[in-house]
Amino acid sequence: MDQFGLPTSGLFEQYTFNANSASSGGNWHTWTKPLGKSMASIVLIGAGGGGGTGAIGSNSTAAGGGGGGSGGMTILEIPLFFLPPRLYISVGQGKSGIAINSLNTYVSTQPNTVANHVLAIANSGGAGGNASGATAGAAGTGATGALVSSMPLGWAWSKATLGGQGGIVGGATVAGAALSVPISGLRVMGGTGGGGLPAAATTGTAGGLISPVGSPSYFLGSVGGVGPTTATVPAGLGVTGTTVPETGFFYYGGTGGSSTHGSATGTGLVQAAGGNGGIGSGGGGMGGALTGSTAAVVALGGPGLVVITCY
Repeated sequence: MDQFGLPTSGLFEQYTFNANSASSGGNWHTWTKPLGKSMASIVLIGAGGGGGTGAIGSNSTAAGGGGGGSGGMTILEIPLFFLPPRLYISVGQGKSGIAINSLNTYVSTQPNTVANHVLAIANSGGAGGNASGATAGAAGTGATGALVSSMPLGWAWSKATLGGQGGIVGGATVAGAALSVPISGLRVMGGTGGGGLPAAATTGTAGGLISPVGSPSYFLGSVGGVGPTTATVPAGLGVTGTTVPETGFFYYGGTGGSSTHGSATGTGLVQAAGGNGGIGSGGGGMGGALTGSTAAVVALGGPGLVVITCY
């Protein structure tokens, strides 16, 4: 079986379109309808939101950033008779600090995002919130599911229009919270938040993790950044979103970075970034850090994706 459940056979053709646009509809791939086929299965994934920044400050007042929300998914099963000779595809790139629906993924009958031309759309997720002092960064919002008004040409053949999974809020003075694998039908995830800076002379708090599914399982989870136990050890980075290939495809979000040690000094004064999100998934939030720490780079949300299978 292939990754979308179609029998392995020379009778079908598959086309994959990766991220090509830094804004909704900014750039377009071109797809030409093949000869000798009668149906098309079209899967769209919206880009994930980036992780939020963690604060740098004094003990117990440097919270972690929030995890980004995932993009949505849209699936169509449509006779090729109803498609024009060419389709145009714009796939949102993952990046930081994006607002919800700013990097949507489109399949359109013209190289634009005018609703009357749109065959299918998958919206993008929201960025995780930035921490401010002792206030943790908010969770990024999951993408809204596609509506008939945003994809009127393909709505009659839509099999699923799924909203995204939200991220997780950062920790204030504690570890970032865990995130569970979604059971909504999504194959992408939000990101987790960064750990918040604790009191002086205290082990750094961990970034939020992705919980494993009960054993035996292909969903092994993903750890957050590990908090340093000594003052001169840098904070632990979040983990970049991984793929679960045994499921056909499934993408994890990035996990949150840990906070620095409560009495960080020297080489320990380095803020921890969250992990970048996998395809369509949210980035992890940045950990909080003690005054004097070198600032981390914000984690990216994962890029969108479009796969067209004709048979």
